[in-house]
Amino acid sequence: MDIRRDTGGRQRRRMIAWAGGGLGFFVLVVLAFWLSARPPAVAQSDIWTGSVLQGELIAEVSATGQLVAPEIRAVTNRSDGVVEQIHVLPGAEAERDTVLIEMSSPELLDELARARWQLEAARADAARERVETANELLQLEATVANADAEYLGERMELEALEELQVDQVVSDLEVQRTRFRVEALKRRFQAEQSRLDRFDELRDAREEATAARLSELDSEVEQLEKRVAALQVRAGFAGVVQEVNVEEGQRLSSGEAVARIVNPEQLIARLRVPERRAGELLVGMSVRLDVGGETLSGEIERIDPTVRDRRVEVDVTLPGNRPEGLRPDLTSNARIEVARLDDTLYMPRPPWADPDTTATVFVLRGSEAERREVRFGQASNTEIQVLNGLAPGDQVILTDMSNWSDHPRLRVQ
Repeated sequence: MDIRRDTGGRQRRRMIAWAGGGLGFFVLVVLAFWLSARPPAVAQSDIWTGSVLQGELIAEVSATGQLVAPEIRAVTNRSDGVVEQIHVLPGAEAERDTVLIEMSSPELLDELARARWQLEAARADAARERVETANELLQLEATVANADAEYLGERMELEALEELQVDQVVSDLEVQRTRFRVEALKRRFQAEQSRLDRFDELRDAREEATAARLSELDSEVEQLEKRVAALQVRAGFAGVVQEVNVEEGQRLSSGEAVARIVNPEQLIARLRVPERRAGELLVGMSVRLDVGGETLSGEIERIDPTVRDRRVEVDVTLPGNRPEGLRPDLTSNARIEVARLDDTLYMPRPPWADPDTTATVFVLRGSEAERREVRFGQASNTEIQVLNGLAPGDQVILTDMSNWSDHPRLRVQ
């Protein structure tokens, strides 16, 4: 007997299987689409947030630097020599007459001895010249006296002969000869008298020349004595020794800097401000300084017009009642107040937010975060002004979200 097969049931089961498979595939496609369209998730523990506030914001520029002493003296040696001994080290206090280093120079001592000998020899020559000049004056006076006597005697003889000539006792020739001798003796007397009259000028000229020579030699000895004294290099300036640039046994040439001395009573803070923020600064702005664990107030006194290594140097005066222990080269952290903004929007400043820039931020909306473009304005160390893109009360993710900047929304779990 033949058994009839139920082919219709088999077809129904096959159709149900195909329908179930198609439905499952559709569900998988829909699920995949839904998952792909779903915002990516970030963990709540991986982010930190801050609120947008409205009120007063003190805009500040941060900078670092160090204390410097604008009054610095470079101590130089004035003589060639060898360093024999160093009497002070950096950090020591020095007065004007404090000996910093001691040098030796046998050549300089020999040169001084020769100069002193030459000076003494010149003084002896000057004394001899004074005696010779006095003798010369006496001889000249005697010569004038002799010439005068001869002239007077010959003139008297001429007068006697002229009287005898009247009586024709003597010849005219003899009288004429006597007259010539009188004239010659007269000219000789006048010449010697002229020499005597000008002798004072000659004596003064000699004395001036001798004095100039002695002055030159005396000045040379004085300069050499100063150079010998300068072998003991003194500070010449009251302050603190900042550095000593020589070693014992080192040979130095004249004019080399051997040490630097600073005046610790006139310290300033020299800050290095980023060039992009330097345009906001003005002389006279208030500055808060953190130096050596102390907080000081100061103000800007100078802004360097040049830029070096993308930084601008700014000098800040320190208060007169500053604490003890401040010294050059101490590190200083500063906050410069550039503006007080009333009734403005601001938020906590994240590390990635710079003043006067536009940035992408994420604002929390329940369990999601929405991406926004925000324009920032001025800033302080901890807060930054919001020009547009946010409203008071918005909760902003402050964590660096640059890896998620392509997503308009994020899920916060």
